[in-house]
Amino acid sequence: MSYPNYPNYPSYPASADGYPAAQPQQPYPGYPPQSGGYPGYPTDQTPPYPVSQPGYPSYPPANNQYPPAGGLPYPVQPQQQQQPYYPAPSPAYPQYSASAPQQVAYPGVLPPPIGLQPASAPGGIYPSSAPFAPSTVGYQPQQQQMEPNIPTVHPASPFDARSDADVLHRAMKGLGTDEKALITILCHRTSSQRAAINLAYKSGYGKDLESKLRSELSGAFEKVMVALCLPVAEYMAREMYVAISGIGTSEGTLVEILCSGTNQEIRDINAAYVRLYGHPMEKDIKGDTSGVFKMLLVSLAQGQRDENQMVDVAKAKADAQRLFQAGAAKLGTDESAFNSILATRSWAHLRQVMAEYQTMHGHTLERAVVSEFSANAEKGLLGILQCAANRPGYFAQRLHNAVKGMGTKDQNLIRIIVSRCDIDLGNIKREYEKKFNRSLLADVSGDTSGDYKKALLALLG
Repeated sequence: MSYPNYPNYPSYPASADGYPAAQPQQPYPGYPPQSGGYPGYPTDQTPPYPVSQPGYPSYPPANNQYPPAGGLPYPVQPQQQQQPYYPAPSPAYPQYSASAPQQVAYPGVLPPPIGLQPASAPGGIYPSSAPFAPSTVGYQPQQQQMEPNIPTVHPASPFDARSDADVLHRAMKGLGTDEKALITILCHRTSSQRAAINLAYKSGYGKDLESKLRSELSGAFEKVMVALCLPVAEYMAREMYVAISGIGTSEGTLVEILCSGTNQEIRDINAAYVRLYGHPMEKDIKGDTSGVFKMLLVSLAQGQRDENQMVDVAKAKADAQRLFQAGAAKLGTDESAFNSILATRSWAHLRQVMAEYQTMHGHTLERAVVSEFSANAEKGLLGILQCAANRPGYFAQRLHNAVKGMGTKDQNLIRIIVSRCDIDLGNIKREYEKKFNRSLLADVSGDTSGDYKKALLALLG
């Protein structure tokens, strides 16, 4: 059999199956010859596929696609670099976008659906490197390495709620208070263990642990101990109430709690709010906020964010384009488009939207938000994007704001440390050091004192 179209190639007799007969050769080192004269496929050595003669690949085609059935084999290029020539991809092998890294499919293994990528669950694991810097550094598409939650308070083992309740009772009995005993118990138990201690104390001594702590302590140390003895949802509901109903509205607290919370956390806070104050939290939000900020908080307070862990890249691109059309591409801003996407899409999806937006339009989504919104609406939307990109980094920034400058924002400092200590405070400590080249423990230690300082440092691990 000859090849008239390739005069420079020698002719070889055809084999029974239509392929040129393999010529005798020495296989590459480490790959014993296979039956039929074809060497095995190498997996991690170079060159990737040996050739038997210049011009013809010596391995059989996979699934009758290389070369096409009945056609001529593909010649190789001149062998200056000793690399076999591969034909152009056929439609059977789709091309994946660089902005959406995909797994490589191996022979006999079905690839994942195009456009779907696994992602992390909200509140579960975070990108190990996803810095957020509005308007300066964009969120780049990348193969993220995920790290698990790192708490700083771990379950005590063995654990006896009745025994711990007895220790607390003795620490507050008679004249004076044993603050060290309070710290030893309450700062080294998880939220579920503290709830069990609270119940054991009330059943054993006929009084509420919170009221006893308030009668024995004062100042910031009292606030920490009371926060630790409350169920987390009840504590956060109280923080929401104070932020809304106090003198002025603490918009930063509302953004922090609602923009960073998971669906279950927000639903638990809603239920606790009704138990404590007799009406829905949404009612107070509507009565104390206005405009786009009110619309955003009401949406977030429903606890209905999508929690699907797969990312549809096509949908992310569509959302990125929709946000562009709602903002930078028109005169004025379609606030409802930003609200509906940022308040309801999954965290993983929002990360992909941020990546696609910058790729498509040359600037970050954060920059677009800063350009299109102002005041509290801007803070709320940026808070969502910060949490989507890197939630521990968001809390690290909040903690830095609480301790920097003159005075300490004790309420913010206590709330974040108490609510995150048995979830991801270890991640937050790492991000703090990355962002500010300082230890969070050192900054807290330098900005607090006495038993208050000892309690916070115990919670920080």
